[in-house]
Amino acid sequence: MGERRAKIIASVTGFPFAALQVGAFLAVQSVSSSAWSTYAALTSAWLAGTLFGLWVTLPARPTILAGVLAFEGLVGFTRVAPWSRWMFVFGIAAVAVGGLWAGGFFTRAARRRATDGVFLHENNGFLLGLVATPFAFAFGGRTALAALPLITAAALFGLDQISTQERRLEP
Repeated sequence: MGERRAKIIASVTGFPFAALQVGAFLAVQSVSSSAWSTYAALTSAWLAGTLFGLWVTLPARPTILAGVLAFEGLVGFTRVAPWSRWMFVFGIAAVAVGGLWAGGFFTRAARRRATDGVFLHENNGFLLGLVATPFAFAFGGRTALAALPLITAAALFGLDQISTQERRLEP
């Protein structure tokens, strides 16, 4: 895989990490709690999912899909049961599942010994997602919030498919 494509994939990967983290907090905050402890618990859940993803090798596509589906389930839960006592628990579980691919992504980057450049571009994508997610929520509500991870996961799957085909063509 070319260096340029690896940078693009890293940037596109960083965006949904931010969309999942910030989006989950915004979704839970909008209907349940905006206390610092909620943010701390959701961030801790993300880190726990990431650590698990570092230690256990999980297949990329199903892990990404599980994270996106968990997030979509959380956004859906905020619509059907906005003041549920289970919101906090469901949010923590969804965020932990979303963090699994973060660990897997960094493990794969470390195996390829391309961590410096990959982390730089992943962080650039994360920063873009960090800015775009609150804007999407502010101007498009939960519908836009739900769309961001779907769009970026589709882009990531498309880029992964292209690089898989390129690897098959290499001598």
